[in-house]
Amino acid sequence: MNNLLTQADDNVTKKRNMYCGGSDVPTILGLNKYKTQFELAQEKTGIKPSEFKGNEYTQFGNALEPQIRDYINGVNETLFVEKTIIDEEKNIRSNVDGFDADYGLLLEIKTHGKNPTLKVYESQMHLYMWHLDIKHAWLALYERPDDFDTEFDAERLQIKEINRDEEYVQKILDAIETFWIRCEALKDNPKMTEQEFLDYGQNDVAVFANQVSKLEMKLAGFKELEKQYEKARKDLHDAMEAYDIKKYETDVVTITRVLPGEKRQFDSKTFKADYPELSERYQKVSKTKGSVRIKVKEA
Repeated sequence: MNNLLTQADDNVTKKRNMYCGGSDVPTILGLNKYKTQFELAQEKTGIKPSEFKGNEYTQFGNALEPQIRDYINGVNETLFVEKTIIDEEKNIRSNVDGFDADYGLLLEIKTHGKNPTLKVYESQMHLYMWHLDIKHAWLALYERPDDFDTEFDAERLQIKEINRDEEYVQKILDAIETFWIRCEALKDNPKMTEQEFLDYGQNDVAVFANQVSKLEMKLAGFKELEKQYEKARKDLHDAMEAYDIKKYETDVVTITRVLPGEKRQFDSKTFKADYPELSERYQKVSKTKGSVRIKVKEA
């Protein structure tokens, strides 16, 4: 790959540690699988240098971005231009790929592989929409060719409209504020652990985590009690069966022995193996809610 744009824009690189930018938002929200919020804070506070200097993917994006912007402007008669906005009070800097002031519209350009990370892109765009005080944006998705050919191909481009979500915007702003509070704490205590960093300035998480920890220990005790209970039930059944007792009463409970029988149930595993196409036809996909996975540490 030759002749790609490699010169960094001062608006992106200059005083980077002083501001939170759109590219930082996914990390702060925990959407970035390549970097943690703690690692980002270490970079912002100067404890550790940022090692990322760009690669063939970022170079490809730099080469295609102006071509994509020019194409969209030509087709839609828009006037998207690059723009930088800085909020010194909140230490936020937004470098947007395109803003059309007449339409009040943001343009975000992303070159991507087979599976674009939409949640990451949309988090950045919500920060930009807040900073520009607008409600709507276009996400320009350009699928990157395998050979990194930098000649623009309109067939690879699709536009997705993103509308501003006020609750999500507030979540982002709150997270950024908390992040800067943690950074200040990290400056005072550079040897702070990641868990100490995450606990700082986020009291609700620490409180709920402690509650869950205590309840988890109680549940562990209940699980052991449940094992003892099940064993006692089996022993009781066996004794009632041995003496042919159908019912037994105490001051608290009435115990009835249930005779053995048969229960019919659908064998989905065998059905799927025998009729895979029919099984697939009747599969139902449902969404699941986000949750936390908890594992008790061994003593």
